[in-house]
Amino acid sequence: MSSLALSYVLNLLARREYSEYEIRCKMQEKGFNPQEIEQCLLHCRQKGWQCDKRFCENYLYARSQRGFGLNRIKQELRQLKGVRAEIISEAVQESDIDWQQLALSVLSKKFPAYSSCKDQKSKQKIWRYMLSHGFEAQDFSALVGGGDDFID
Repeated sequence: MSSLALSYVLNLLARREYSEYEIRCKMQEKGFNPQEIEQCLLHCRQKGWQCDKRFCENYLYARSQRGFGLNRIKQELRQLKGVRAEIISEAVQESDIDWQQLALSVLSKKFPAYSSCKDQKSKQKIWRYMLSHGFEAQDFSALVGGGDDFID
């Protein structure tokens, strides 16, 4: 492992947490060879500088604070960040995020008059928004109503 590779990774990790997949991709873009990448990642894991579980916990908290639901966050972690499903489910189980309370706060911020929406078009708009932001139907269906008409 070269000191150049290690200093590059440490420079990345000094700014924020990265998943192993993200670091691997960034190092490949910079032209480091695969053996060097593996050695560097192994060294960082052994020293505790890089940990996918810690990254996952931080990402889960940060994205939930930005108003995204569990489904969206899990999808981002799997597809964009390359975190294994076991690590994601472990971090979700250990988190103390109240998804129903989060759904309520997102709903009341985006749609302040959501409880007075009676027409189907407005309810469909709310449902689309909440589902596209990764919330489960059960997290907000009682608040909005009309769920039987919109989901299969």
